This record gives sequence, structure tokens and C-alpha cells, in this order.
Amino acid sequence: MKGVLWYVVFSLAMGCGLAVNVTIGVVNLGKAFPGFDQALRTIQESEDFPENVQINKVEKTINVKDASLPVLSAEVANFRDEEVCATVVLDCWDDHCPDTSFILRALPQPIIRVGPPVNKNQHVLANVDTLEITPSANELAMMLHQTIGKFGWRSVTIFYHKTGGYHEVSEELMSLMSQSSTFYRMAEIPDDERTRYEQLEIFLRSSKSRKEKRFLLIADVEVTNEVLHQAHGHLMLDPRHHWILSNLELNKLELFEYRNTGVHLTVFQLRSHGTTDFMFDDALRGTNQSYSIQNALAFDAASVVSHAAMVSANEQDVCNGIRTAVPEVRLNGSTGTVAFGPEGTRMDLSVEIMQLSSEGRPANVGHWQEGVGVTFEAWTKLEHQQTADPVLGGRQLKILGRVKRPWLTLKDGATCHYEKPCHRKNFEGFFPDLMDHLQKRLGFTWVMNLTKIKIGEKVNGEWTGLTGALINKKADAVLYGATTRSRRTEVLEYSFPLAHQGYYIIIKRADSTLNIMDVAGIFEFLAPFEILVWAAIGAAVVAVSISLFLINRLDPFEWRGLAQRGIVEADEGNNMNLVQSAWFTYGCLVGQGGENLPKSIAGRVVAGTWWFFILVTVASYTANLAAFLGRANKVYSIHTPDQLIAQRTMPYGTYRGYTLLKFVQNTTLPPYRSMGKYMQEHRDTAILDTKEEGLRRASEGNYAFIAGANYKYVLQNDWCNLTLASDPFFKSMIALPFPAGSPYLEPMNRALMAMQDEGILDSLKLKWLEKPGKCMEHNKQDGVLRINNFKGVFIVLLLGITAGGIVGLFECFGHQGRKLTKKACTKASPKKENADSEVTITMANGT
Repeated sequence: MKGVLWYVVFSLAMGCGLAVNVTIGVVNLGKAFPGFDQALRTIQESEDFPENVQINKVEKTINVKDASLPVLSAEVANFRDEEVCATVVLDCWDDHCPDTSFILRALPQPIIRVGPPVNKNQHVLANVDTLEITPSANELAMMLHQTIGKFGWRSVTIFYHKTGGYHEVSEELMSLMSQSSTFYRMAEIPDDERTRYEQLEIFLRSSKSRKEKRFLLIADVEVTNEVLHQAHGHLMLDPRHHWILSNLELNKLELFEYRNTGVHLTVFQLRSHGTTDFMFDDALRGTNQSYSIQNALAFDAASVVSHAAMVSANEQDVCNGIRTAVPEVRLNGSTGTVAFGPEGTRMDLSVEIMQLSSEGRPANVGHWQEGVGVTFEAWTKLEHQQTADPVLGGRQLKILGRVKRPWLTLKDGATCHYEKPCHRKNFEGFFPDLMDHLQKRLGFTWVMNLTKIKIGEKVNGEWTGLTGALINKKADAVLYGATTRSRRTEVLEYSFPLAHQGYYIIIKRADSTLNIMDVAGIFEFLAPFEILVWAAIGAAVVAVSISLFLINRLDPFEWRGLAQRGIVEADEGNNMNLVQSAWFTYGCLVGQGGENLPKSIAGRVVAGTWWFFILVTVASYTANLAAFLGRANKVYSIHTPDQLIAQRTMPYGTYRGYTLLKFVQNTTLPPYRSMGKYMQEHRDTAILDTKEEGLRRASEGNYAFIAGANYKYVLQNDWCNLTLASDPFFKSMIALPFPAGSPYLEPMNRALMAMQDEGILDSLKLKWLEKPGKCMEHNKQDGVLRINNFKGVFIVLLLGITAGGIVGLFECFGHQGRKLTKKACTKASPKKENADSEVTITMANGT
């Protein structure tokens, strides 16, 4: 009768919308799970949860690690006095948690356990009736074993942490591996951090010496990250190696730094992609916590009791209904499908199998399902392009950089503090662009500190400067446009050469204004040939003229002989006299030809030979004339060290810190020996304390400064009144220095050689080493022929016009003189004739 009355009252209460209070117990055996409380609130506040159902929580925290057995028994007994419909046990995930089976046996049923994976037979043997939210150690071990088989591994090295949360997985896996044909080697990871580091070093070195490539790691998040970090230091995270990580804490694994190593990292994840995920994310935001497998499993435990409360709310005995409904719950939780089998373990479990991608995040490549096994997608999805080097991939290089244009320079408006990291966006130059290319190819990252120290020398047995920083491991590489030197090879190794540069002779640029009084360059049009050649050409003109004259005099078939025989006009006999022969020879030389050509075969042979001589001579002259006219003034003839040493009018010098100075002072090779002797004799002006002093002296004129390669760039941007008068000499290589024995040198060299083959290094040289500066307008004008280049020709023309005018005056005066003389002679002739007549008459009369 009481039962019927209770049912009526309960039905009326439900019909009137009265609240149904459900009490669940929460026993916390480890650290606090704030996500569980928030999960309950989030679920109850959702639209799908009935408003009249209220879930209350009775929580008990039991310190299983430190409390004694009597204290634990008393606390469990107190909790049993609470009337709860179900119990959620948040078990201990720490390394040294004791066996909690005796506590579970004393708690109110049903028990939903959230804790590390356990063997499904453990609670059966301990006579404990629990529902395991966490996949069992048996299931996870089976998943790992089948994954290894799917990969086709014939051997594997298993690193396992015996006291960690996954230790039962390793025990169950060993049982499975002993029954398979795959050879396996076990390596136990110690608990103590110091001992663990030392033992892992031994394990990794021995594995590397045995050339083992396949590894399985069973450990908690912290230990997993430690092992991966040490393995990376041993160059065991590269495309040749494959690691399987059993830890389900995917979001806490530090995998991003290995994204470009090319290593095969296989990981697993329980998290599903249903609508429940949004509720779970809301619950996490309420506690300001990130995703973790513990929080996800706690949320699913709250979902189980909440779902059981909803389906049992209309029953007469709600608690009894919950106890019945909990084992039969089936829902989509934050860790996938949540359902329990007869033994209380998760059933219909599906785990995502993921592979680390080059973007730094795992990509889904398959899944494992209970009863089905491992199913992979097409293997092409597993093969991501290797964008990293096995040695450098994923590493961060410490770089020291020294500003030196055009190799490395700060951008306009950018500021960087010395000896502190400087962001990439603040600087530019050849080296930054080169490092960007190398970074993409080899997969490393780099951070650079600017410094003012120089390349360094050996002082008292110790290397200073950048060289000392490299060998003392303060930097992995140096970005500084310094040349390679043999004395540093005892502690440094150099990369593939990036460029070959030498020293330049720098002089003042010529003034483009016209200066008639400057006699330099008047006869510049004669420069293509030396004086001896011009003398030989003049002699040839005379010889050909005389030859044609003699042929005309002696050969009967030439103009004179033909005129004597009446074949041609008499006055044509003078066509090849001495004057006309010389005029013919000169006209042919300057490309105008003669008025009359030789008639005889002998004359034609001489003329033809002369024309061939002119063809070769004029072609050679024309080819060299433009180059010589393009030289601004006489000092441009100094474009080699030999010419600089040979001249005696222009002093020269160099900076005392240059290697060139030490070379010329000690060498016996000409012409550098003479240069060294000159600098010793003129130390005050030839050996300079600063490079700026050399530029200043050169800009003042009549001084040649021998400067390093980077001043080619400086002259193009800052010193527009200076120019490079020579090609580079005493050349050396520009290369990246590394400490001797550096493992980074070989991959760097491979990448640099590939970049050389692809033309990338050439493009960088054109962009930075041959980059036009603001002074390039002056350089463009260097090829323009100015009036100074032609003043000699114009002077010759003026002299020719003047000479022609003077000769013309003489001709006019001479012609007038002849006319007057002829006229005078004409008047005198009649008087003479009359006198003769008179004499004759007189004689006649006298006779």
C-alpha cells in the first residue's frame, strides 16, 4: 500500500513539474578535477537536460598516497553513510599511487572510475565491480601491437615508464609481443630525473650504435617529452626513424618543434568530433583549463550519470533506476562512443591514428577499432614531403651577426640592441636572405644577436672575437662578410664558398666639366695604338705613296706611259704623280678613297694590298677607340697593381688591418713585393689607421686607396665622387664559418651546392653584391663620351681648318702674284717687238 501511495505522489510531483533531486558521490583519490564540477553544471544547463532534474554531488577527497590504512577505512566508512545513487571515482594518475582496489570494494555501487588504464582482469580478480571510462590496458596494448604489425616492423625498441600511469599497458604489451614474431627490446625509464637523463643517454646511444630505427614509447606526458627531446639531440628524429607514442594526451605533447625534421611520429587520440565537444569546450572555459585526457574522461563520467538521471527521472525509485541505467548507457562523449561491456570496460572503442605533419600538427591517417583492428587510409597521406634535414630539422640555431654592408644591414628606421636577439624583420642583406632559403630547405629556425666584435685573432693561445664565440659554443654560426683565412682553420671549418672577392684600387672620379687648358687627354684618340704603331702606319703611307709614284714613272701601262703614247689625255699623265699618289694613299686610309685609281696591274696589286692593310688597321682601331674614349682621364690607365706600381705620380696606400698589407710586406712575388717595399718606405701616407682616412684622401684627388671588397657597395651609395679603377685582385672566398667538427656544416654545404646549381646564389649576388646604389647615375655617365673625350679631335680639326685657311691665303696670294707677273710680262713684250722693228728698218734704210 505504501509503494502504491509513493508511486501516486511521485507521479503527481512529476506531473506538476516538481524537482527530482539525484545525489551522486564523487571520491577524489588524486589531484583535484575542477573540470568534473563544471561538466555537471554545463550538462544541466544545456537545453536537452530536463529542468526538473537536479543532480547534487557529495564529494570526498581521500589522500591514498600518505594516509594510513585505518584512516582510509574510516573515511570510506563515513562516505558509505551518504545515500548516493552512483559513485564517480577520480583515481590517482601519479607515478607512486598505491593499489586502490580495497577502496573501490567499499564504495557504493555502481562505480564509474576515471583513472589510468588498468588490466580488465584486475578488478575481476579483486572482486571489484566498476565501470571503466578509460580504455583498458588490454585494449591499448592490443591497439599498439596491431599497429606495429600493420607497419610491418620486424624489430622494435620499447621505452616504458614502469611507475607511470601507462605501466599496465607496457606489461600487457610485453605479453602480446612475446607471442609474436617481432623482435623487441625493452628499456625501462627510471623515476629519478637525474638518473633518468643519464640512463636515457645510455639507451639512446646504444640504440643509435645498433642502428635501430623503430621505437615505441609508453610513458606519461612529461617523460614522453623528455625522451623525445633527448632523442632529438642524438639526431634520432629524422626521416630514417619512426616513433609510436602511446600517450593519449595529444594536446600536451610537445611535437611542434619536430614538425620539419621529417621524422615519422605516430600518435593516438580518443577525442571525437560530435556536438558533445562543444559542451566539453564550454566546461573547460569555465575552469580556464586546456584539453587533457583526464578532463575529457571526467566530462564523459559526468555525462554518464547525467544521462542515467534523465532516463530514470520518471521511475518510482530514481536511485535504483540510475543504478540500472548507468551500465546500459550509450552516448557520444568527448572521447568517442561511451558504452560498457559485461566486464565494465569500454566497448565499441574507436581510436584515431595520427601522423605528425610538416605543419606541426598531427593529421589523421587511420583508426583502430575494437574487434576490427587497424585501418589506414591510403599510404600517400602518410608520406609528407620532407622539408627538413635530419640534422638541422626542427633545431633553433644561435647566430651572431655583425653589420657589414651589403652582407648584413639594419633596415631604415629599425633598431636592435647589441648582444640581444634582433627580429628578422629589422634587418636585410645577403646573409638574411640566404638564411631564409636555408631555413626553408633544412627546416631549422634561427635567432640572431647583433654584435660589434670582429672576427678575432689568436691572443696568448686563446681565440678572441667571433672565432672565440664559435669555438666556445656561444653561437652555432656567424653572419659576417669576412674572407676565409688559413690560420683560422685549426678551429674553424668553412662552408661552400658564397662569393669570391678581392681588393680594389679606389681613386677620385674624373670631373666632367670642360677644361681646355688641361692637356691631359688631348691626344686620347691616339690611345688605341702605341706611338710605334702610329709611326709604322705613317711609314707605310710614305712607302705606298712612293711605290705608286715610281710605278707611274716606270710602268708603260700606268697613267704617264699611256699619256705619252696618246692613249689618254696628256694632263692625265700626272694622275699618279708624287702628290697625287700621297693623296690617294691618305684618302684610302681614312676611308674616302682616291680620285684616280691605278691603271697598271702592278699599281693595282700595291693598291689592293694597301686596302687590305687598311681594313685590318681600321677595324682594330675602331674596336679599341670606344674603350679608350670611355676612360674619363689619364688616371684610368691604372687598373692593375702593376700599373699602380709602375707610375710615379700618384701615391697610394691601404688600411693597416687588411690581410693584404701583411701579405705584401712578407711576399717575394712581384708586383706585390714592390708594393710592400713602397709602403714600408712611405709608411706615413701608405699605411693608414682607418679606412675612412683612405677614402678621404682618395676623394681629395691624386691618391689611390686599396680597399676591401665591401667598399664596392660603399662607393655606390655613399662616396659618389670615388670610383673603382681596377678589377678585384688578391681574391679570397667569402664563406660561413662553423666550429670545427660542427654537425651542421655538411647539410649546409649540400643545401648551398643545390642553391648554386639552381641559380639561387647567383640571384642573391645580383640582388645584393651587384645592387645598384644611388651613385649609379654617375657610373652610368662613366660610359658616356663627354666633350673632354673629343677635345683632341676638335683641336686637330681646328688646326686643320686653320692650316687650310693659311694655305688657302698663300694660294690666293700666289695666284694673284702670278697674275700680276704675267700681266707685267705681257706689257713688256710689245715694246721689245717695236724696238726690234725699228732696228730692222734703220738697218734697211742704212743699207
